[in-house]
Amino acid sequence: MPPWRLGMPYLQRPGLVRTELFSTSYGPGCVPNVSAATRIDYYRGVRTAWFPGAGGKLRLVDVATQRAGDRSADGFVIDFSSRGAVRRRHPGATVAYGKGRGLALGATSITVLRRTGKEAFTTLSYWFDARGVLTALETFVGGC
Repeated sequence: MPPWRLGMPYLQRPGLVRTELFSTSYGPGCVPNVSAATRIDYYRGVRTAWFPGAGGKLRLVDVATQRAGDRSADGFVIDFSSRGAVRRRHPGATVAYGKGRGLALGATSITVLRRTGKEAFTTLSYWFDARGVLTALETFVGGC
């Protein structure tokens, strides 16, 4: 999701609304999911999550958008596309319900996981409101 690139070093862009800082119990390089992030920055309609990489420098591990009209690479549009359409396009994807430390971006999600290495992966999550309308797109990189 331009201008953000997963794995990029920490960068604060103009328009930062708020920041949350967290401690972590995960080892360097191991990022099991976005809840492991040590810093989460909120911009208008965009959330970025950061985790320390090699040498302790923060790297972007998650970026999510909730801006109406934003679209995924496969053409699904926030505030327009339906859960059914996403499910038909990605029949093997994982369906989940929002939970965690306030990181859910909707009532339900459909997540497509792609392995990028032996113990590494990226995900694209489509978040939906209770009516089944796409409310957010989130991409995440993780592994050990």
